[in-house]
Amino acid sequence: MNILVIRFSSLGDLVTLEPTFRAIRYFFKDANISFLTTNVGKGLFQDSDYFDEYILHKSIFSSIEKFKKQEFDLIINLQCNKPSHYISLFLKKKVYVNKSHTFFHKLVGIKAKSKTIQEIIEATNYISQEKIEEYFKINDEVIKLPLGKEKFFKEKLDKKYIAISTGTSERWLSKRWGINKYLDLIKILIKDNYQIILVGSNLEIEDSEFILRNFNNNEVTSFVNKTNLTELKNLLSEVDLYIGNDSGPSHIAAGVGTHTITIFGSTDIKHCVKFMPYSGKHEFLKPTEDIKCHPCYKTKCPTHMECMESIKVKKVLEKIEELFNV
Repeated sequence: MNILVIRFSSLGDLVTLEPTFRAIRYFFKDANISFLTTNVGKGLFQDSDYFDEYILHKSIFSSIEKFKKQEFDLIINLQCNKPSHYISLFLKKKVYVNKSHTFFHKLVGIKAKSKTIQEIIEATNYISQEKIEEYFKINDEVIKLPLGKEKFFKEKLDKKYIAISTGTSERWLSKRWGINKYLDLIKILIKDNYQIILVGSNLEIEDSEFILRNFNNNEVTSFVNKTNLTELKNLLSEVDLYIGNDSGPSHIAAGVGTHTITIFGSTDIKHCVKFMPYSGKHEFLKPTEDIKCHPCYKTKCPTHMECMESIKVKKVLEKIEELFNV
């Protein structure tokens, strides 16, 4: 049996789909499962046995070209946008998606189901209801990202390690806690004998350089833009705490079971948290109640980032004390 699973982005969404991928592999142990995704999806799951093949999506036409000689018995479309629907339509097989029914789905002949993992498995019509119910009685939906075989830190100092990422995606500037707040936080943490590790992508290079200029050698170590996703997963699994904005690294840290403190800005924490079935201790900091414009869901603040300004360094320190029972 050949199965195609489709999901292109984003990093956080891919992380939260780990229990779905795990369930698909459980119920289709002997199937050849291909994953149409991006380098991000491959980087997150190549250390697992969930997929037999990773097909990197660049465009509708390039993906269709790759599939000309391939046949699939089942397509599970977890992306649910027009490119993924057109690719599914080209393959002319029954397609199951995890969104509500829309006119476009009807137009291209797609059967739509709800978002729950159980209903996605049920929709395939390959597995008995009894087996499905038995699986979900004993298997939780907690995210457990697969790790690489190699440890990231060969040696560690005798102190607690805290990883920090200062950034967000380029689009969501309204989710950024100020760099000066991170700097003030790090200064206090170093005085309290914590080892600080900076992580992130090329988007955080400027922040990293700014922070490093304020400290002596070895007080802060930066791995910003120096790790691939497998290395980042392993790094975050080996630290004692992760602190960052509502962004991809926060999802990864939580997904590997590390204690996290996530700082929320323009988005509603209640809406976001329900999609985060993580293990371990996770704290979420949100703007104070007197910020009337929150949540605005704007990607860029038209005023002065009052929501983020209301979250003080002291509040983050209090959460750290709670997590470590200081």
